[in-house]
Parts: sequence; C-alpha cells; structure tokens
Amino acid sequence: MKISTRGRYGLYFMLALARSYGEHKRSVKSIADERGISDLYLEQIVTNLKRAELVKSTRGAYGGYELNHAPDEITVGKIFRTLEENIVAVEGDDKDTDTERYLWGRIRDALRDVLDHTTLSDMVNHDDDEIDDYMFYI
Repeated sequence: MKISTRGRYGLYFMLALARSYGEHKRSVKSIADERGISDLYLEQIVTNLKRAELVKSTRGAYGGYELNHAPDEITVGKIFRTLEENIVAVEGDDKDTDTERYLWGRIRDALRDVLDHTTLSDMVNHDDDEIDDYMFYI
C-alpha cells in the first residue's frame, strides 16, 4: 500500500489539529511551515477535509482551523478515504488462485482494521517505544 502525498499531508494537518485540540486554532500556513510543505497544496487538501466535515474553520483575528470532532472520534481510515483515490493493499489479477486471493483478502482486512481502529488520539498519545523501523518489500 502506498499513501500519496495528499494522504500524508492531510494526516499531518489532522495530527497538528489534534495536538492543539481544545486549546487553539491553527492556520494552514503555520502547519505547512512547520512541516516544510506547500501551503497552497495543503489548502487544497484541507478543502476536502472541510467538505467531509472533519475540520471546521473560523475567520478573523483568532480564526483558523480546528477538528470538528474529538481526536478519539476520527480514524485514520476516515481521513485516508476522504483524501485518497483508492486504498489497495494488494492488486490481484485474473491469474491469482483462490489461495492467493484468500491471502490478499486477509491483508486487505488487516489493513482496513488498522486504519479504522487507529484514531488521531491514538497517534498523538502513542509511546515512542512501540515504534519499529520497518519496511516491507513484496
């Protein structure tokens, strides 16, 4: 599975809002500068998040963006489904056997389970010792 920059930047944005949830609003520019990414591109992504009612904005001197729901109510799966065109763990083909399709289905289900049961709150409050540096190439 490969997450596009659109999905990654959207997740960065949502995590920044989760970290400041209930304290203050954040501007697109401040988050873009913090991450070293284009604020114009991030603004396009935020439009989709707003349309999906994941974030809300306030205008004015104390305006900015904030989460529309508590961080423990927003899953990574919801964010990625809002921003990603297609989330596919393994693309099968007509040469796959039933056995292979069974494995691809299990991988798809495991991925969906992780995305749909990992909230912004989980990510913000994770223990750094839980992280393994790994990459799978299949």
